[in-house]
Amino acid sequence: MTYKVSVIGTGRMGSALARALFKKGFSTTVWNRTSSKTEPLARLGLRVAPSLKDAAALSDVVIVNVSDYAAAHQLLQDMGVAAALSGKILVQLTTGTPDEARRMESWAGERKISYLDGAIMSYPSGIGAPECTIFYSGSEELFDRTKPVLLALGGNAVFAGNAIGHASALDMAGVNFALSNMFGFLAGYIVCEEEGLPAEAFVGSVRSLLPVIEEILAGISTRIQKKDYAGDEATVQAWSVGPKELLQWGKEHRLAQAMARAQHDLFEKAMKAGRDQDDFASLYEIMKKAES
Repeated sequence: MTYKVSVIGTGRMGSALARALFKKGFSTTVWNRTSSKTEPLARLGLRVAPSLKDAAALSDVVIVNVSDYAAAHQLLQDMGVAAALSGKILVQLTTGTPDEARRMESWAGERKISYLDGAIMSYPSGIGAPECTIFYSGSEELFDRTKPVLLALGGNAVFAGNAIGHASALDMAGVNFALSNMFGFLAGYIVCEEEGLPAEAFVGSVRSLLPVIEEILAGISTRIQKKDYAGDEATVQAWSVGPKELLQWGKEHRLAQAMARAQHDLFEKAMKAGRDQDDFASLYEIMKKAES
């Protein structure tokens, strides 16, 4: 089956999704609340729908990529739009939480709309590339049926599971991991810059650390699964020296050390809980506890 596809939302990411579909030969319609944002796509030859209802009616697959789930729900709950979507495939590629995905699935099911929830792990410039990863969750049969469209968006279309919240859960986990590393990179860059080290030296040191970090992360995962927190390599107490040094250095150089402060506080909680001689992996138990 050759699907007709509509893309709702033509910001940077939505426009990239629409261009990738059009480039792969799909009949592609776009709609955006601010119509001027669709003009570059119209010049390329994509169809611009006069209304959201028309965009839904014109296609078999409707892809949504807007600011958040609240905005998506506000757009889709219009009775005319919902009716036009009935019997169609709705692919939600708006960033959100697993809870929001579950609510959207429930809403779609009540209106006989087939629903996939997705999470894009790429910048707009990477959309359509073979290595572009996008996670999808929902019905595996629906995922397989829609796969020609999904592969046009990114060559690494990954089925995350039947539980509708799994794609957004992987997204949240991945983004959190990426942000932690990116903030850490910025903090490290500031240290090296302040101490007169060239950027190339810092980048080189980070690159050499990556294989070690990969091994450490694998060990942390194993320890958490086994609940084995024996501190036979490096203890919580040993690791806690790092943020203490950063805090002292930051104070002396009058630089912000918000990340080091957060890390220091977690180590303090762990040591007060009697985990000072446990492995770093034991911080999982501290981080998992709800704040009082």
